[in-house]
Amino acid sequence: MEQVRAFIAEQRPEVIIAFLDDHFENHFRPLMPSIAVAVADEHYGPGEHHFGLLQINERHRIDGASERADELLRSLVVSEFDVARMGQAEFGNNLIVPLHYIRPEFDIAVIPVFLNVWTPPIISLQRANALGLAIRNAVANWSERILFLGTGGLSHWPPFWLPDHEERDDPLILRMKRFQTEGRDAVLADDPDIFTDVGQWEIDFANNPETVVVNPEWDQWFLSALAQGRIGEITSKSYEEIEEQAGSGAYEVLNWVALAGAMGNVPCETLVYAETPAWICGTGVSLYRGDTAQVGS
Repeated sequence: MEQVRAFIAEQRPEVIIAFLDDHFENHFRPLMPSIAVAVADEHYGPGEHHFGLLQINERHRIDGASERADELLRSLVVSEFDVARMGQAEFGNNLIVPLHYIRPEFDIAVIPVFLNVWTPPIISLQRANALGLAIRNAVANWSERILFLGTGGLSHWPPFWLPDHEERDDPLILRMKRFQTEGRDAVLADDPDIFTDVGQWEIDFANNPETVVVNPEWDQWFLSALAQGRIGEITSKSYEEIEEQAGSGAYEVLNWVALAGAMGNVPCETLVYAETPAWICGTGVSLYRGDTAQVGS
C-alpha cells in the first residue's frame, strides 16, 4: 500500500469518486437502489458497531463535495441512468479500510457511487462499465483533480443471506437475514453482538479445511483481464457464472468494472495479489496511471 499512498500524494487529487457497494450501513432489502449517489456536505464512518470487526476505533468525518455530487447525479440522470439520490452516507469496510491504508488523513472529499451487489436483481457488468464511462464524461470538464477508487473483494464467500439460498439454516445467516431486511437500528437494539459474531464466524469458516474461501485462479484471471484491458471478456460473465466460480460476494467486482469504464477501459497495472483466507476473499490492488488517477482494491 505504500506505493499507492505515495502515488496519491504525488497526484494530489481534490475529489475521490468512489465506486462502492453498501454493506447494509445505508441500504436494506425493502429499499435497495441499483445505483445511488450520496449528496451531502459530509459523510462518516465507520459506525460504532463496526469498531471491533474492523479494528478501527475512530469515527471519521469525510467531506462530501455536495455541489459536485449533485452535478454528477443530474448528469447521470440526463444520460439515462436511473440513479437514486442519497443523503449523508455511513461508510464501513467499503471505504474506511482502504482509506485507512492509502490516505489515513481522510482529508480528500469523496463522492460515493453505490452499486447494489447483494440483493438481486443486480445490474449487469456491461451496465456497470457503461456507468463508469458516463461518469468519466460527466467529470471531463471539472477543474478539480479527480481520483477514481473502486473497492470490493475478488473471490469471496461472505456470511450474508440471499433469497435463493433458503436452504442455509445457519443461525448467523438467519440473523443476517433479519439485519438485511429490518435494518440496523431495529436489529442492533436486541442483537448488539451480531457483528462480533460475524467476525468469529469468518474465522471459523476460514479455518475449516472442508470449506473453499478463495479461488486464486479466478482472481488471477480477473486481474489479468483487467490489466490487459480485456474488459469484454469480463463483462461477458453473468451473475450466476461469477457466483458459481468465485462466490456470492465476488460480484463486488462490479465496482472494479465501473471504475475501468471511468478510466476508458485502458490497461492497468496489477500491483499485488494475495490469497487472504482470514478475510475469506482474494485481495488485490490495481493501478491506472493516466490523465486521471485511479485505484482498484
